[in-house]
Amino acid sequence: MAPLVFGSTTLNLKAAWIANTEPDMKEYKLYRTDGSRMLIGTIQHPTTTYNFSVDIADGTEGTLTFVYTALDISGNESGDSNTAPFPFDRKAPAAPAGLSITKQ
Repeated sequence: MAPLVFGSTTLNLKAAWIANTEPDMKEYKLYRTDGSRMLIGTIQHPTTTYNFSVDIADGTEGTLTFVYTALDISGNESGDSNTAPFPFDRKAPAAPAGLSITKQ
């Protein structure tokens, strides 16, 4: 039986995208979309990278997913970008088996 693991790990991630070239661009919004939709941050145009952190539970594995949107100076928000996946693995391997001890 695997031991119960409690706690979390912080993942330091970096998002990068292609700049929107429309003249009335204001900012971008980065969302985490696995599970429920959660705003990660708002980034001023013309920046095209964003460093951020997310916490994941220790003892878990899966894939985080992210999208971003563009906003213009009138507050119009675009549809979602492509989904960017980030796989993670904080699950411990299975315990080894088959150990034996004999006299030399």
